[in-house]
Amino acid sequence: MQKKDLSKLVLTTLLTGSVLWGGTTFAAEEKLQEFSLDTMVVTATRTKMSVKEAPSAVQVVDSKKLEQTQAKTLHDALKGALGVNVFNDFQGRSNVSIRGSESRHVLILVDGKRLGGEAAYNSANAWDVDRIRMEDVERVEIIRGPAGALYGSDAMGGVINVVTKTPNKTIASINYEYGWYENGKGAGYKSNLYLQGAEKNYSYKINAGLNNSRPYDGLNPSDKAPAGSYADYNFYGEGRPLSVNVGYTFDNGNKLDVDFSRLKEKTQQAGAPTRTFMVNKGDPITPMTPYQDKIKTIYNDNTRTDYAITYQGSDDKQDWMFRAYKSVFDKKYKNQDLKRMTMGGRPGAWKLAAPKIDIIKRTLSVIEGKDTFNLGDKNKLTAGFEYRKDESEGTRLKKPNTSLSGPSANDAFDKAAINYFAAYVQDEFRPDDKWLIIPSVRFDHSDQFSNKVTSNLAATYNAADDVRIKAVVGQGYKTPTVNDLYIFWEMYAKNLGTDGQFYVGNPDLKPEKSLSYELSIEKDWGDRSTVHFGVFRNEVKDLIGTYWNGHLTQEYPDIYPGVAGDKIMEYKNIPEATLQGVELYGSHRVGKDIYLNAGYTFLDAKNKTEGTRLQDRSKHQVTFGVSYQPENIYAWDLSFDLVSNINYYFNNGDKSTMGNFVYETKDFTIANIMASRHLNKDTKIYLGIDNISNHQNFGNYADGNLGRMYRVGMEYKF
Repeated sequence: MQKKDLSKLVLTTLLTGSVLWGGTTFAAEEKLQEFSLDTMVVTATRTKMSVKEAPSAVQVVDSKKLEQTQAKTLHDALKGALGVNVFNDFQGRSNVSIRGSESRHVLILVDGKRLGGEAAYNSANAWDVDRIRMEDVERVEIIRGPAGALYGSDAMGGVINVVTKTPNKTIASINYEYGWYENGKGAGYKSNLYLQGAEKNYSYKINAGLNNSRPYDGLNPSDKAPAGSYADYNFYGEGRPLSVNVGYTFDNGNKLDVDFSRLKEKTQQAGAPTRTFMVNKGDPITPMTPYQDKIKTIYNDNTRTDYAITYQGSDDKQDWMFRAYKSVFDKKYKNQDLKRMTMGGRPGAWKLAAPKIDIIKRTLSVIEGKDTFNLGDKNKLTAGFEYRKDESEGTRLKKPNTSLSGPSANDAFDKAAINYFAAYVQDEFRPDDKWLIIPSVRFDHSDQFSNKVTSNLAATYNAADDVRIKAVVGQGYKTPTVNDLYIFWEMYAKNLGTDGQFYVGNPDLKPEKSLSYELSIEKDWGDRSTVHFGVFRNEVKDLIGTYWNGHLTQEYPDIYPGVAGDKIMEYKNIPEATLQGVELYGSHRVGKDIYLNAGYTFLDAKNKTEGTRLQDRSKHQVTFGVSYQPENIYAWDLSFDLVSNINYYFNNGDKSTMGNFVYETKDFTIANIMASRHLNKDTKIYLGIDNISNHQNFGNYADGNLGRMYRVGMEYKF
């Protein structure tokens, strides 16, 4: 076929497809969300306030951005967010950091509610970043900086609040996405059904998904097994999220909402096969030397169930809310070894060893309420309370006075709980048209720790119609978790001459505390452009970290019976750390279709006690994004974003040993591109590439990445 004929065939096919799928009308059939600097948020002050007014550093990922980037999880939604790093570690956990904070110092909320999740010190929030789906989400609000005066413990680094949709009409959508990595391994599919409806006083929404991830196998960094050895980097398997909401609006405008959600996960991870020769030290290995082959598989089955009931209302004088909710997380972790002995050159049969079972159940029960009073043109007063019970039980816990349930230190089982009560008050004071001053204070009581008072003073000064100066001085804190206090668990057993690790809680831990300062100036150019420049400093005291106490388990056979060769790891408070830096970012709309944003963050994060840098943080971070949003929905909608990390300080796992950690710096960039278009007004297709530069790191630390991934999908609305 000649080139001319081929061109005609392609053109005819495209035109025919356009007519069949969407007719000949190419005008926009849906209005794109307008570019606005007045987006309303609720997280910064627990009241509705525009981003322009809010003194705190706030960023909003709105529904249009979520749709354009085809964000399916919270991890996807946070890509490109200023001052936010989200990296997968070697298990697939998405650690999120704001301004250099640890993942556990970022409070993640869904409609203002906490989630019961992993109890482990290094897993707090990390799994949930990939568990929270975006199909039912209106926007994601990100608060950079401590927010302890309003949210209490866990908000030392910032707050991420996922705000879900409010049903106001009947719609439905189905989407399906398939992804794969550069080498064809890993990824899998995500599918989802979303329904919502509203009629008279009633409303409802249902969100149901089915996800299936595949294993990514290759070089195992711990034992240098060759590629193709079937060692899995990630936990893979099936996930089934489901959420249901039913609402009723009374004739006086008050609303009652009942929520139920359940997430079921069934995943596994296999290690590389290992071979151990049965010889005495110094003896030669011959073809007849007996040896044992072993394949370790970890099965991880989780179920989280959430219940909530919310009653709220508002009028000209007040806006109030009362809510009770419970989040129950059940985890069953089974470590199973498959072994085979070879004697005299003849391999025996594979046999399953007795599994090591790890069970954890965490229950979070909360009753809370708030009321906002309009006291006139100059004052808006918000007061609220919270009662929270955080209880855990399982095989990873043991209080000092509790006996083991069997002959081994691995036979631990205990339960413990921490009860919290808090009350807070905030005033939004407007002495004139130029000033907004917001003082707030919170009192927290715990049955495990001393009472704590945190305060915050924030202000916005409108120097001109298009210039704002903002300042915040605030406190944050985080109490140790049940896991920090009472963990008693062998994380790694001794293997092939490598010491294991046995973690022991510290009931004497102190709560972590922080004091932060922010000062920024913002300038607008009409409704098309804005620039923000700010400086921040966060002083953290009693930061909780882990360390080897210099002893091995065999030194204390009465405490650790049946376990030898493990280093005893404990938690301790680091007296002082400082995270400070500079932020510069801006956004600009070019014409009516093209949107640009760029940002730069300088971060100086130090352990002041030891005079060293805090690891897994970059000194310089550059973000850039461009999106093309044509009014013609049958044209391609394009989005590109990147995050460059410069002078990233990390523990090099390839060079480090248990007794000698090697720290280095590196530079790397993660860039993503997404393109989508409508086939007709109800059907959209999309394709994209995550991590275009194919940055890979297979180590055990926070910047782990499996490389370039391709995504294709389709969404149908009806």
